[in-house]
Amino acid sequence: MAVSDKQLIQWLGHTDPRVRSASLDLLSNSYASDPSILSSIIAAWDHYGCESAFYDFPLISHLAISSDQMPVVLARAQEMSHGRKITDRICRCAGKLGEAISVERASGFAPYLKEIKTLKETSKIFFRVPIPNMEQRAAALAREPSSLEWDFEDGAPEDIAIALESLWERGLANRWIREGIESWEEPQPSALGLSALELVSRHAIRGYEEQLLTLVDREEASVADLATISLVRGRNPLTQSLIAERFQSMGKPGQLRSLDIIRRMRLEQSSKLIRFLLPQGSDGVVQNSARIAEVLLFDFQFLEEWLEAFLLIEEASVQRIVYSIPIANPLALEETPGDWSRIKHLLLMRLGRGFELG
Repeated sequence: MAVSDKQLIQWLGHTDPRVRSASLDLLSNSYASDPSILSSIIAAWDHYGCESAFYDFPLISHLAISSDQMPVVLARAQEMSHGRKITDRICRCAGKLGEAISVERASGFAPYLKEIKTLKETSKIFFRVPIPNMEQRAAALAREPSSLEWDFEDGAPEDIAIALESLWERGLANRWIREGIESWEEPQPSALGLSALELVSRHAIRGYEEQLLTLVDREEASVADLATISLVRGRNPLTQSLIAERFQSMGKPGQLRSLDIIRRMRLEQSSKLIRFLLPQGSDGVVQNSARIAEVLLFDFQFLEEWLEAFLLIEEASVQRIVYSIPIANPLALEETPGDWSRIKHLLLMRLGRGFELG
């Protein structure tokens, strides 16, 4: 199966900084939510220093922070940003912590709004943390469900989004999410439709895979991208079955996004599905993207197919994914140590002898 969250979390403390950074990148792109990810990041910061532990930490797309971890994260952010300029790398890492808190469940950050507000006031790096919006989201948790539902009738778009999220936190939003998602089947989706799509793109919510996959093939990139993110977050095996059924009839953008979904979910059957879909790609660009997806899945149970995909991808693509290739070393040593010498030789045929690999 594809390289697992457990393996990647383990390598967040690897001695090679490239392995650490690549592991964090794959976890982030999959919207992995294991609390030990954050714990491992902090441990690596303590061991290697914030500047060296993860080269691209401020640029990662996702970092899950549980409600139990909020006090530790806030203390770290305060410490890391204190007295530092906005351009300072450590301060930028602190800013990412603040941004990650702001997109978590309202119930998780609500008890700490005072500390978050103080943190923003003492460091410019937190300018992306929307305090007024966070306060509104927290306040909605105290409102009655019937009051929130009135916002679907006459509320502004931002009111509808907050009401929907608050109902979802209480397990009362299924009807409204479904109504919103289904409104995308109409020529003009409702305001609730946009809020529902945004909600499922911000949290791991299952049950709407069929409708979302239809949106993945839409011409509007903003809509298709939200649907793509939603399906990746859900990491539901059903999504892969639906893609297998619909892939051949999709347009090129839909096929490319579907491959992206499979790659980022990193599920047990992902690499097999990629190989099944490759010949169905609408053109060489899609088929090349399928090979890239297979490489980034790092499924060494199918080592020969993995190596073939790496050797066949276009040269420009090699340069785009070279960032992740160092993961091949600890993975091979863990799963197929006797093959590492051959794997290394074949990788260096394309990467160049100057590229270091274990």
